[in-house]
Amino acid sequence: MVEHQDPPLAELVAGTADDVWRFTETMGSEQALAYAQEWIRDADPGVRDVGFMALGSVALSYPPALEELLDHADAGCADVDVGVRAAVAQALGNQSGEQRCVPFLLRLLNDADVEVRRIAIGGLPIVLDDPTADDPAVTALVGLLADCEPTLRDWAAFALGSQLDVDSPQIRAGLRSLLDGPDTAEAYPAAEAALGLARRADPEVFTAIADRLTRSDLSSLWLRAAAELADPRLLPALVQLRAPDNEPDDPWVEQLEHAIARCTAAPMDDDEDRDGD
Repeated sequence: MVEHQDPPLAELVAGTADDVWRFTETMGSEQALAYAQEWIRDADPGVRDVGFMALGSVALSYPPALEELLDHADAGCADVDVGVRAAVAQALGNQSGEQRCVPFLLRLLNDADVEVRRIAIGGLPIVLDDPTADDPAVTALVGLLADCEPTLRDWAAFALGSQLDVDSPQIRAGLRSLLDGPDTAEAYPAAEAALGLARRADPEVFTAIADRLTRSDLSSLWLRAAAELADPRLLPALVQLRAPDNEPDDPWVEQLEHAIARCTAAPMDDDEDRDGD
């Protein structure tokens, strides 16, 4: 057993991930690791949840905690409690550049719970270290672009489109497949796909961005995509979005003006017919 003043375990179980992080900072790495080692073995799933959160936090800067996390990741991925599996996914996904976390996150991509799968998707770009197009994790993310859950399509498009620089015909085809789909307040896979394709200067994304600029429900992410593409042909539609009641410090307006500036500064290519005629 840990020899130390009893921690506020009940408060941590009822609290948030930030509470657990502050606790590990206060305790120090060695002591926090000792508590986490006890808690991840507890019969109470709420305590196991806190244990893995604490373990993931300490592992960021204390190698023995990372080794402990990896040693118990297999059991954590198989835990019967969804909250524990989510905590394991978050703990693994926070370990920047730690390739040993990848197999566990790939396993969690098949979890029965959508939120666990979302967390695993979000963690892959953090733990991957300059992956190639044929990396199994990249292949898995491409497959998730066709998932039935819009939130998962959204996160996969964000991971491939904006967080990773890897490129391939398969990635572009997957992102293009989302362009005509709906965006909602909860998930915007089409906009994420457009941004990812614009970052790659994909010629097929122009039409999708130009169409969205004419719609009344235009989100700032589409404006980011327009700015990234920096195609002067988008300028008339962007200027049309200026309005007398636009507030200069509104983030949407700021993004609009950035897109206008980018498309204004971009030179037309005189050597190539960009309209494809």
